[in-house]
Amino acid sequence: MRCSRRHALRLIGASGMLTATAGCLNSGSLDDYALIASELDLSSVRRPYLWPDPTAIEATTRVDFTTETKQQYTSELYDTGSVTVQQWPLVGRDRWGNDTRPRPTFLQRDGIFYQVQISEERRLDRDRWHFAVTRTDESPADDATVERPPFDRSSQDKRILEAALDAVYAGNDGFLGDPQFEDLQTVEYHQHLDAEASALVPSPPFDYVERGEEYFRPVTEQRTVTVPEWTYTLEEISTNRATFEEYARTAILELDLSSRDLSEAARGVIDDAISEEPRRYEEGAPPSDGLAEVLDALGIAGDLQPIDSYDDRVDFRGVVAEYEGTVYRFSLIVTP
Repeated sequence: MRCSRRHALRLIGASGMLTATAGCLNSGSLDDYALIASELDLSSVRRPYLWPDPTAIEATTRVDFTTETKQQYTSELYDTGSVTVQQWPLVGRDRWGNDTRPRPTFLQRDGIFYQVQISEERRLDRDRWHFAVTRTDESPADDATVERPPFDRSSQDKRILEAALDAVYAGNDGFLGDPQFEDLQTVEYHQHLDAEASALVPSPPFDYVERGEEYFRPVTEQRTVTVPEWTYTLEEISTNRATFEEYARTAILELDLSSRDLSEAARGVIDDAISEEPRRYEEGAPPSDGLAEVLDALGIAGDLQPIDSYDDRVDFRGVVAEYEGTVYRFSLIVTP
């Protein structure tokens, strides 16, 4: 019998001794794979599926698009039925291994419910300026130019400076991509930031930035980056809320696990994942037959690589499935 972390802890708790897990523990980690479940109430569809105000959706950039820019995009979408944008995920996306996958997304305007979908997706290479700051322990020389808040800059450059300082503490957040300057998290001048009107690139007019009692050195560089471009299309669903709810639930719910002919081992994995907090089933690599069967049923197995092919943690998020009358969002976390 393969041993999950939960099973090992039960044995320890029952015996009070680690030796009770003999034959259960292996030389690897017990949490290489973590299957997580959370209940999802679809009695009333709401965020992250229904967006009455899509301008609340953030761009995949450190400096978000302005509300006015997003309103222009949505107006074109409603007026013409389609719109093409870069770096604005109007259709929500969940992390899926080393990539992402779209989730059902709905909009509401003037009492009408719509579904927005991706009709075309492209990757474009663009030459763009980047601005970043790096913390330094050195004190500025007497003749150095130091930029201090409140920053006496244009509205755009203030946003860029603040975003660059915030990025120092953000780490690699994954969805915004890998660092452009080794370990530096940078602010990219996207299509709605005017590099020509910015005083920060190519050479900022200061040597240091001060925040609190810390000093930072500015870094700038122009690089070729790959940006996503999506063409969205709009389909009217209904003016009736109940009709919309039924349509949306059908689109969101991907499968019914109870209707599958799952083995006892697979059902045990699911039962552990949906049990009381923490709703988490963990086991070491390679996956047991029971876990592998569940991942196949959830549609994850086909995109899952051997664990030694991953350098960092990867997530497969947002599989919506019903099990014994309750709807759950399942996610798999792989930690090499």
